[in-house]
Amino acid sequence: ESAVAPSTGTVTIVASGRVLVRSLPGQAGNILGFVNNGDVFTLLEQSADGAWFKIDFGATGGWISANLAELSQ
Repeated sequence: ESAVAPSTGTVTIVASGRVLVRSLPGQAGNILGFVNNGDVFTLLEQSADGAWFKIDFGATGGWISANLAELSQ
């Protein structure tokens, strides 16, 4: 999934454990690091299918599964 839709808002992590942050939307993306339940980030982009959020993580941002986060506009 390479097409993305520009988005705005805040993403709050709502997972019981660590959430992987990836370089690309999808499980094929390299793991850049981890975030935890309750962490809050600015939303940079959203995948075209809505399944992945790009958050302000590190120098270039990173992708997390939308199932593990809550979006606030």
